[in-house]
Amino acid sequence: MHRYVKPSGNCAGGQEILASHYASGKRTATGERFDANGNTAAARTWALGTSLTVTNPQNGRSLTVRINDTGPWGAAYRQGARLDLARGAAQRLGMRGAQYVCVA
Repeated sequence: MHRYVKPSGNCAGGQEILASHYASGKRTATGERFDANGNTAAARTWALGTSLTVTNPQNGRSLTVRINDTGPWGAAYRQGARLDLARGAAQRLGMRGAQYVCVA
């Protein structure tokens, strides 16, 4: 799981953090309906409504996500994940499971 995922060291001008993804939920912390295919994310570090540019350092894909929920929680957080992307955002970035991403 996360303990086997290592930073890439390829984040120029950004912060490299461990990201996971999730696909279930009913309502987010902002009160909106959770969209598993949206460009949204959950985080504890950034305020709700913050827009982040997230880049996959392994393939260069990048997109902007909006923080609309709090998390990650449970095992993902205990093992270091600080950003929980909606499934659709993770797929567009080309993520396969948890991995380090660049955040700006």
